[in-house]
Amino acid sequence: MPVSTSRAEDAASRVEPAESGIRISDAATRAGVSARTLRYYEELGLLAPSLYTPGGERRYTDDDVAHLERILELREVLGMNLDEIKDFLSLETRLDELRATYRATKGVSTPKAKAEQKATLEEALVLNESLAEQIGTKLARMDAFRTKLANDALRCRELLDELD
Repeated sequence: MPVSTSRAEDAASRVEPAESGIRISDAATRAGVSARTLRYYEELGLLAPSLYTPGGERRYTDDDVAHLERILELREVLGMNLDEIKDFLSLETRLDELRATYRATKGVSTPKAKAEQKATLEEALVLNESLAEQIGTKLARMDAFRTKLANDALRCRELLDELD
């Protein structure tokens, strides 16, 4: 077995082609989470690596990492729990499917195609309204919490003014 003579050669020999994806530790680092978190998300059905090595190691693509970042965005920005995230993502996936279905029949003007387009759009409308309602509910709760904090701060300011 040949032995590399430099660190550069060692590193070059470990570089894998882009189509093989990145290791779980690298995907976790890119997203700012632990590898354990990725395994847990996989266990819950939120995230699955697109690729595996012949030895069974997980490999994540750029799309997988983008999906992970979407999960984190829903968790951190909107404060969704993991069940809410799973439901939200499944609705988004269904919307993607509906979008593709609609585009496939967009130029066709037969009565059957128009009926399919209408059904597709009606389902997409219901799903979009459902997603908007979920976010609206979260935002209303956040706004109420912010209002309470602002009122508490105002009351503290008033009490401080009374002490002067």
